[in-house]
Amino acid sequence: MSDTFNTFIQQTVNDESNLCEHLLLQQGFDFIKQQLQDYLQHEGLTAVTFTQAIKLARKSNNSETDPRFWSALEAFYLAVGDSIDNQTQCKRWLRFVNIIENLQGYAGSQLINDKQIRSKRVKRFYLAYTLVWEHLRYIAGNEDDYNPSELIISAFTGSTDHQHG
Repeated sequence: MSDTFNTFIQQTVNDESNLCEHLLLQQGFDFIKQQLQDYLQHEGLTAVTFTQAIKLARKSNNSETDPRFWSALEAFYLAVGDSIDNQTQCKRWLRFVNIIENLQGYAGSQLINDKQIRSKRVKRFYLAYTLVWEHLRYIAGNEDDYNPSELIISAFTGSTDHQHG
């Protein structure tokens, strides 16, 4: 785990004013890209671009990864683009969130305690993002006790009893 990623997550859970979907898309993309490259390396594969990496990962047919997971990564990548308007960007990252929540079997809208819909959506985005990061890290063979999703769940729900698979 990188210290930079840990700092990124700690800043998020320590101060909700750091919650920003644009920051997560920009800075978070680099962390996801690194985890995806680590996974490909673990599989003995290399890719030059992120889209190529997703295609290779999809073809690897990892038994612990539902094919929809790669579709979620594609949705995340499409949301990263700077040339799209905010509404389109939001729809794309919400698609990412919805895919991950469906795969994990939880309803983020019910899990996250927040009365403001926009804030609740961004918190759902952070949770889905950390679950993706963890899964990529896991399938790359990096098994450790660091689970940023537990920090996010604890910070945004007051609960730590969520199991991720």
